[in-house]
Amino acid sequence: MDAPRTTTSTGTPASPAGLAAPASVAGGAVPRGPWRPGFFDLEGHRGARGLVVENTVPSFLRAVALGASTLELDVQLTADGALVVWHDPVVGADKAVDTGPAVPADTAFPYVGTPVVDLTLGQLSCLDVGRRTLPAFPGQQARPGARIPLLAEVLQAVGEVDPDVWFLVEIKCDPTRPELSSTPEDLVGAVLDVVDAAGAGGRVVLESFDWRVLERARRVAPQLPLAALASGRTFAPGSPWTGSLRYEDHDGDLVSAAVALGAVAVAPAYAEPHGTTAADPRFRLVTDREFVDRAHAAGLAVVPWTVNTERDLALVIEAGVDGLITDYPDRAARLLR
Repeated sequence: MDAPRTTTSTGTPASPAGLAAPASVAGGAVPRGPWRPGFFDLEGHRGARGLVVENTVPSFLRAVALGASTLELDVQLTADGALVVWHDPVVGADKAVDTGPAVPADTAFPYVGTPVVDLTLGQLSCLDVGRRTLPAFPGQQARPGARIPLLAEVLQAVGEVDPDVWFLVEIKCDPTRPELSSTPEDLVGAVLDVVDAAGAGGRVVLESFDWRVLERARRVAPQLPLAALASGRTFAPGSPWTGSLRYEDHDGDLVSAAVALGAVAVAPAYAEPHGTTAADPRFRLVTDREFVDRAHAAGLAVVPWTVNTERDLALVIEAGVDGLITDYPDRAARLLR
């Protein structure tokens, strides 16, 4: 069993700077994150991905300007141990452009097409990730010259604009492709170090589809609130994504599994099949009123992802969720007004 990172003289878990310890770790009481009665948490996905190139400082600042109360972002470790904000395990040509090698005659150059975990921060800094926009988001604006940021840079930049914004930090880790990421232990440790140094622990929730990450965080930092990410692919019979928990032991009930995991929030894909919207005859709303009521009765907040059309946004909001993750915080803000 791993011990918490620090302890007080009384033996109870103590917090790193900026992290508020729970009232009773043994009793499962942990900080609730941004979710509270009478408040709807509008979460910008990778910033404001539908409006500005994703996971860049300009995208995060745009989301805040549009009224996002929480920023959802993805983190990975580089080959030299830097914690960067980026979603894809492999740097793709659809989002990044090589601008030159980090050092002359670098044998790893070009870097596009290489896993993030195999590149150093210096090499990643040579990628322009603001130049290319995605056809799936016709209103997405380019920010030429934007670089993959460090998590520390994002925390600082956003904190200078609005110190009350929360961060939903998704750790990218794939139990089926271990060569494409660092270990859960290294990733959790890096996040805690950065959050501690920034004094941002009181505004951070940790999430991951790989529940080994969340189990690790619960062991070493019980003061950190967790959100259980899930989809029909990850929360399924025989899934390798649920850590020591088994889908079958909870009769396929995501609420029950999230409680057993020690999460304070559950974050499922809002609809099945994944990617469908209410305009599709196959559409089924996962986070409907029945699901939300069961989660609330179990003490969990409900924060579905990634809701984009106005019709779907309205359905999810009407179901009574505590917040939602969206590429278009402007659309959600209009509905909430």
